[in-house]
Amino acid sequence: MNRHYESGMMLPLEKIIVLNKIPLFSMLKTEDIHMISTIATEEAYEDGHTLFYEGDIGDRLFIVVSGEVRILQKNKDGSDKHLATLKENSVLGELSLFDAETRTATARCSSQCTFLVIERNDMEQLAHEYPAIAFGFIKVLISRMRDMVLEKSQE
Repeated sequence: MNRHYESGMMLPLEKIIVLNKIPLFSMLKTEDIHMISTIATEEAYEDGHTLFYEGDIGDRLFIVVSGEVRILQKNKDGSDKHLATLKENSVLGELSLFDAETRTATARCSSQCTFLVIERNDMEQLAHEYPAIAFGFIKVLISRMRDMVLEKSQE
């Protein structure tokens, strides 16, 4: 059963405010954030709705605007292992903007949730038209990789 429900339509400025809070977009200029806001759609789901399953092909990024999402992974015995609970301004599936690999976990709404959703195809087209957007993402990803290497080297 699809548990999608109608939420209030976000104004363009509200989308920009949400996107500005997300680290993935931190290296982008204001005009780039505005362009991304034009492809971000608002979706709302009821408690219990599964956004995606472990093993699904990733093709969408979700930004939690409101609500909570449980991230689950299957144990060897088939039961669900709770990995995390994501709240407002959390991002799910950011890697799906860059590749079509399978999801490593299941994401399920644990309350009524509202999201901004960005489709990979839309982002690819936007990055092709505005290369500065792609370059901004590369800078963020390199920064994350550098932090992970430093963290590993200090263990």
